Amino acid sequence: MRRAMRWFVIALSLLAACGQRSTVQPVTSAPDLGKRLVAANGMVSAAHPQASEAGVEMLRRGGNAVDAAVATAFTLGVGEPQMSGLGGGGGMLIWLQREGRAEYIDFYSAQRVETWRGIGALDSTVANLRIVGIPGEVAGLLEAHERYGKLSRAEVLAPAIRLAEDGFPVNQILADMIVGARQKLSRFPPSVRLFLPNDKPLDPGDILRNPELAAALRRIAADGPQGFYRSETAQAVVEVLNRGGHPATLADFAAYRPQWKRPLCAEYRGYVVLSAPPPQTGLQLLHTLNLLEPHDLRAMGYPTQSAEAFDVLASAIRVANTDNRVNSDPNWATVPATWVVSKSFAAERSALVGTGRAVAQIPRVDSLIRFNTAPPSPRCAPLQPYGHAGQTATGAFTGPEPDRPATADAGETTHLSVVDAEGNAVALSRTNSSTFGSGATASGFILNDSGIDLSRGRTDATGRNPWRIRNSTVAPTIVLRDGRVQLVVGAPGGGRIQAAILQTTVYILDYDLDPLEAVRMPRIYPSAAQTRVETENGFNAAVLGRVRAMGYLPTPDATGYARVYVIARRGNRWVGAADPRHNGEVRGY
Repeated sequence: MRRAMRWFVIALSLLAACGQRSTVQPVTSAPDLGKRLVAANGMVSAAHPQASEAGVEMLRRGGNAVDAAVATAFTLGVGEPQMSGLGGGGGMLIWLQREGRAEYIDFYSAQRVETWRGIGALDSTVANLRIVGIPGEVAGLLEAHERYGKLSRAEVLAPAIRLAEDGFPVNQILADMIVGARQKLSRFPPSVRLFLPNDKPLDPGDILRNPELAAALRRIAADGPQGFYRSETAQAVVEVLNRGGHPATLADFAAYRPQWKRPLCAEYRGYVVLSAPPPQTGLQLLHTLNLLEPHDLRAMGYPTQSAEAFDVLASAIRVANTDNRVNSDPNWATVPATWVVSKSFAAERSALVGTGRAVAQIPRVDSLIRFNTAPPSPRCAPLQPYGHAGQTATGAFTGPEPDRPATADAGETTHLSVVDAEGNAVALSRTNSSTFGSGATASGFILNDSGIDLSRGRTDATGRNPWRIRNSTVAPTIVLRDGRVQLVVGAPGGGRIQAAILQTTVYILDYDLDPLEAVRMPRIYPSAAQTRVETENGFNAAVLGRVRAMGYLPTPDATGYARVYVIARRGNRWVGAADPRHNGEVRGY
């Protein structure tokens, strides 16, 4: 009897302890280990556990958010070679708390005019490397680090070098993607040796070591940008490109420069939202938020349970996706970004949102080339003292790249979100363009295929810049309130990126969901060109019936997914989440 009573008391004590702990931080269930974390100082949410560890290592050493982001990015390039790496490019949004300023560095892979004009129709069975742009990753990451980092270059590159040398177990996603890209990779012997040894794809659990990549990273650590763009690494890449019909020269590599730009900015329900300028797609994200703002989403209920909320969300995404047709490289086309992200323009388009009827085809606006007709909001104006807003014309507007639906699984990318103890933040998205890029490997890293997008578009434009940068769906985003970071968010996922970032942001800001719960919420992916809306599992069947009666065509989501990496402020703590749809993790201290 006494023994039974003793166990009863112990059980009650354990239950009480669990209850006390849950008031501070909800207990993480087994499937979510590494997916959610609460921290007081700094945090990293990224698509590979070792990369998140690398970033937090920098924060613990006294580095800031930029140090952590650069270390995380280089390490991600090792652990996620199919998504990004030294052969790719991207964009980094930085919030500097002490200065109260945001900056954006665009380091996407660039193509010379004569290269992308000669791409033509691509034959997937031919090793045509004219689709490769001059990689911008090294230049962009190092320039951001040189300007704003605190630690040495050797320190931030050390984790990536270790991972490349020591190797890491191949996860299920990487193994599956190797199988999916087998035809592409098999055209290039260095790629075969790395990912298809003995003509067999790497299996989950196999150790992937990459000494060639470790050597390339060492050259960068020792010599900076010259250790990549004016080194044996550049020579190796040029030789691979030339064999594939690409006219790249060492001079092209030496000439590459990233671009510092002014982030786009808009207000949403009292928050200031900063996002990526053209030709990245913060324009579309901010426009969608402006379209949603007049609607009380929280009062309607979750879109999974409310046909009214579903309609508002789906129609706003469709309108903004249609209006994003003006997005392009500002060095080549007039992009009216300031007008598109204005409340005035959203008011013009608001009649198309939340009508209770799905419009078969969203009408286009033919007179979008307007400049300085909508001044920035009072909270946005002081945050943007540098660069350009993307609206200045440097060439004739020739129209957008051809339409692609929001559901197009057009590419693969990676994203990382970082905050530090001083309140600085970084949202950074990087890509090889499509999974495993061109399929070609040089010096241990995959070369991008960013020219695919340029080959799909018009080639008769004229501009003063001899280089062109592809349109991209990425939109690294930072949300502020009262001058302090509230949310850092971004995602990979091709044409699904915008919808995934938007819905996560809305679930956190409008519905006040915990970041992990916001990321977990089932998403919709509406098509701009038609009323089809792909839905993830979890929508109420009766709601789907009601939206079908409105004219929408809800269909099961079966073509891919986007993965969100987010950090949110909760009081004086950071709460981070890594999307359970992928195997990334969050780390902090």
